[in-house]
Amino acid sequence: MKTKHFLLMIFLFLMGSQVISSQSEKSHLPVIDISKSYPKKEIRLQDIADSEYIPLETTDDVLLGNRLALSYVSDKYILIHEPIRGNIFIFNRDGTIYSHFNNKGQSGKEYAWIGDAGVIFDEKNEEIFVCNQSIQVYSLKGEYKRTLKINTVDNYSKVFNIDDEALLVYDDVIVDPGLEGNTKEYPYRLVSKKDGSLISVLNIHFPKRYSTRLAKTDKNSWSFVYQFYTESMYYGRDIMIADISSDTLYQLTPNRKLIPILTRKPSVHLSGDPRNVWVTFLTTDKFMIVGTILLDFNSAGGKIPFFMYEFETGEVTRVSFFDAEYGTKWGPGNSPAIAKNWIASLIQPSSIIDAYEKKRLNGNVDKFIKTLSEDDNPVVRILKFK
Repeated sequence: MKTKHFLLMIFLFLMGSQVISSQSEKSHLPVIDISKSYPKKEIRLQDIADSEYIPLETTDDVLLGNRLALSYVSDKYILIHEPIRGNIFIFNRDGTIYSHFNNKGQSGKEYAWIGDAGVIFDEKNEEIFVCNQSIQVYSLKGEYKRTLKINTVDNYSKVFNIDDEALLVYDDVIVDPGLEGNTKEYPYRLVSKKDGSLISVLNIHFPKRYSTRLAKTDKNSWSFVYQFYTESMYYGRDIMIADISSDTLYQLTPNRKLIPILTRKPSVHLSGDPRNVWVTFLTTDKFMIVGTILLDFNSAGGKIPFFMYEFETGEVTRVSFFDAEYGTKWGPGNSPAIAKNWIASLIQPSSIIDAYEKKRLNGNVDKFIKTLSEDDNPVVRILKFK
């Protein structure tokens, strides 16, 4: 163990200025006490956000399946991928198809499937990054450009777009029997979009790390038990890092500043067993939504408590949301890379039609509802927070 720490110190010394440090003292940060009984309030979603709907073009060649991931939305494009089938669809902002491709295969220019790290859209450079046993880079038409030798499967990595030159790579806790010692204490690094080489290491150190996964051993085999995963969330082009092994929530900006934003108490290291960890679900200019989850792998799960921290007043409340357009409870989830104060999700046409018939929908639905069929592709819903 001493040898391991000594080598780590040498590595960080050699990295020198390449280590990205935080920009302020943590001791002066606002605190969320996740054990405290904060005042509760229910918020009507339509009071704080407006909806925009974008129906996606449906053709014989563009039929989206059931397992979809909405990866990117901008003023120009929408990116959707199918992890198992390997399809990648790029739509124009009005929902018409721009291109689609599937490069599944076993050659060095293809991918076996699309991994959990997903697909990243670099709009400025007009490139698509597909994460798997390496990161394959394609043009917007699916033409192979290059391979980054970064295996996002072995370390269960997650990858985020941080700026025009770099990707943020997060290496998860390794729970594979016999390989636990390979878990990194500095798991966040920036790598080059050109060749995958290391640019810098974020100065976020975890001497003790926790995992949202558990390896179960059965005779001579083993398998994962998954509960959830989310360590980072986009806030426009910024990335909010609420690592479950940390008591501090950070903001990483496109100019590569690492800024502490919030701290939590009690410490995650003192929160007992099962451990109570936090995740960030939504950040706007006015507030942040943080949730907590027990790492109880013997439980069927339950409701996630949401805490709202308001930046201007410092007020913390326990919140729930009601979506009046669909008459249901609403919870913020993993949103794709999108503009600040906007989040997006996919809604099935049948739900859109039903809500419209009940006269619940606002926004621009009147423009397309008469031509929308239940058999069409999903509709993109963008929530724009006021």
